[in-house]
Amino acid sequence: MKQALNILFLLLFAVSCKPQSTEKINEQNNQETYKRINDQNSWGFINQNNDTIIPLGKYKFLNPIDDEGMILAESNGKRGYINIKQDTLIPFIYDELSVFTYGLVSAKLNGNYGFLDRKGKVIIPFKYDSPSYFYKCQLAEAELNGKYGFIDKDGNVVIAIKYEKVRDNRIDSLVCAMQNGKWAFFNCSGEQLTDFIFDQITESYYDDRNYTYFKKGLCRVQRNNQFGYINNQFQEVVPFGKYSKSEPFRNYLGIVAKIGKFGIIDTLGNEVLPLKYDLIEHPTEYSNESDLFVVKQGKNLQLLDKKAKPITDFNIKEYVWDSYKGEETYQRYFVLTDNLGMVGTVSDNGIKEIPFDYQKIEPFDGKSVTYAKRGEKFGLIDYSNKIIYPFEYDDIVTQKFFDYFIVNNSGKYGMVDDEGKQILSFSYQSITPVFYDKDKRFIVQQNGLFGIIDLNENVIIPIEYDEISNWVEYGPKEHFIAKKGKKGLISREGKTVIPPQYDEIWVDNSELIKVENNGLYGTIDWKNKIVHPIKYDEILWEWPFLSQKPLDTIYLKKDGNYFSTDIKGNVLEQRVSEKVIDEKFGYLLNNR
Repeated sequence: MKQALNILFLLLFAVSCKPQSTEKINEQNNQETYKRINDQNSWGFINQNNDTIIPLGKYKFLNPIDDEGMILAESNGKRGYINIKQDTLIPFIYDELSVFTYGLVSAKLNGNYGFLDRKGKVIIPFKYDSPSYFYKCQLAEAELNGKYGFIDKDGNVVIAIKYEKVRDNRIDSLVCAMQNGKWAFFNCSGEQLTDFIFDQITESYYDDRNYTYFKKGLCRVQRNNQFGYINNQFQEVVPFGKYSKSEPFRNYLGIVAKIGKFGIIDTLGNEVLPLKYDLIEHPTEYSNESDLFVVKQGKNLQLLDKKAKPITDFNIKEYVWDSYKGEETYQRYFVLTDNLGMVGTVSDNGIKEIPFDYQKIEPFDGKSVTYAKRGEKFGLIDYSNKIIYPFEYDDIVTQKFFDYFIVNNSGKYGMVDDEGKQILSFSYQSITPVFYDKDKRFIVQQNGLFGIIDLNENVIIPIEYDEISNWVEYGPKEHFIAKKGKKGLISREGKTVIPPQYDEIWVDNSELIKVENNGLYGTIDWKNKIVHPIKYDEILWEWPFLSQKPLDTIYLKKDGNYFSTDIKGNVLEQRVSEKVIDEKFGYLLNNR
């Protein structure tokens, strides 16, 4: 069950956010498209030719262009509205400014909230304690001194500002208010429709971003710690306490349970699926919830469509939530495995897309093509079961945000794209995408040695190293390398930074590098110049990431005693006590 605050957050998110896609504005009959860009500290816009229209560095934030060509912007800690020409439409004087709903926008000035129109004129005075939006009823929540009510677009109080909580949404032509811990329904004119008798009123999914009370079936309500269902005339359809568990309706059906057994009811309260199953649920991933039903009985699963009609037999062992990129948009998907270990797929609308002919189908993860196993061989298929790459290879792997497929052909690795076109030749012992440029650079192995190449198989880092790192948490931008048992660093462009001449090397800051040879420790700078000779039994310093300050003090151990230096090797303390070392580094030393 979704909590009220989570529901409210999703509603606000749905109002205030759009996908970061290309946006169009018709100016002087010439259609031009714009795309938002950003860096760590600012936002801007470019056009379809990649010309800068609004440069980075000027606005801390820019919202997508809205339907009236207005852009919510933030500059110097204040918010306002501009257009694509950077004309100021609403001045940058507001501490908070939202998006327009029904022609008005919530704004904060001098600690209070009011509403402006698109010309920046104050329509509703700045006297309220929290922001709000106009939804289906064209009423906005209003808070004063910890009490809530609703106002209309002229600022008139429609439902008195005297309640403990209020709720509205984008779908229903009604609102709710709480008094003395109990909820009641009101219509858009402020007329009270029910008594204050409900402990809880639960909204149902309307779509991925919106919720409703009655548009998808009965509304689940709670009274005296028991759940029941009412219709849109507020009549009790399913008596309170009839079921021990109940879920909000979805597509005119609701999941209920009693004495540990689950079933499904319709809007008349009839059991369309009897209470005999161990579990019934909607497949869910993060905030996404499918219209389909998964029914469990013993160890077996069955998939039902949104009308509770069987899609599969009762022979599913497991399912994996998935999505694929179709011709026009993304589609939800489920990869299913039956009791015989065979795998197929079902779309979110209940259509069997790929038959149970495979031993493995890797989730599409938003792509149009994935790899699959049939018999003992691997190949590529698309979401419609079209074979893209023949089933004659020993293995195929990919990653979620990786555009290509790495293929093993009799121990030789190559790489193909989602059309089956060869990208890298089958001449490598292994291929691994480089984490910082995974679609353009690859760690490859030949003759037991490693290097890095690009998409055209140009060598960026020579294939001559025993080891080459791909990703090190909190590590350097450079790659760690090993050659003939010695370690060093090499840049991403193949320039040797620290030659491979050390038994071990540690990097966690931009000042010093700790090195080891023959069981003794020393430090070097980034030009490989010795700062502390390699002769110490231990070298310690406070990790800059944790201490949140630059590296300044180095602790060294020689002949059983500690002393300290600065980062240039100048002695700071001739003798550092074991107590100080234990306080600073005991968590490291005691775990060795």
